[in-house]
Amino acid sequence: MPDVRPPTPLPEAPSLPDEPDDQATDHGRIGYGRMGRFTPLLLGLLLLGAIVAIWWVQRDGTPDGATPGSLTDEQAPDVSLTLLDGTPLRLSDLRGKVVVLNFWASWCTPCRQEMPELQAYWDEAQRSGEATEIIGVGVRTDRGEDAEAFVRDGKYSYPIGRDTETDAPGVGPIQAAFGIPEAYPATVVIRPDGTVDRYHLGPLNRPMLRYMVGAARADSG
Repeated sequence: MPDVRPPTPLPEAPSLPDEPDDQATDHGRIGYGRMGRFTPLLLGLLLLGAIVAIWWVQRDGTPDGATPGSLTDEQAPDVSLTLLDGTPLRLSDLRGKVVVLNFWASWCTPCRQEMPELQAYWDEAQRSGEATEIIGVGVRTDRGEDAEAFVRDGKYSYPIGRDTETDAPGVGPIQAAFGIPEAYPATVVIRPDGTVDRYHLGPLNRPMLRYMVGAARADSG
């Protein structure tokens, strides 16, 4: 009989190593691993939360949560300002006139460029009998002696005061009432009927002032 032997078994193929676990290999690396696709979303939410927190802290000192432009077409807050010469001024006393309420600081370079334009426009309005009033509101964060020296040296004669009549932290009460950010110059134009016509952030010149005052008078009817 032929010699019959069972076939010799073939050697087993070597097994491949297990695939590395994503979570183990990428542990501690932002944007990778099983949770990697969620990382940009989580970072975005954290950033948004920080922005909202900063806004809330700044809003806390602002009556009624006023923000730039939020009072447009609304009755202007009836604020009071003591001028640098000690004269009291109340906004409601200026009804019947277009009021240009301008927020400035002595250290603000655009303010220094703008204020001669405001003075020239006010001089023209006084000579012509135009029912327009320009009120300069020096911001609380300015130094008193610097603000007064700036007005004196520039020979500015339109009504100017400083927004300092508060013991609360933050910006002055007039700036807070109108929701003006800490970016200057900033201007609020008020119609003769006492409603806010528009906000403007940045410096103005005389042509811009003429246009804005004319628009406020026309909008008042």
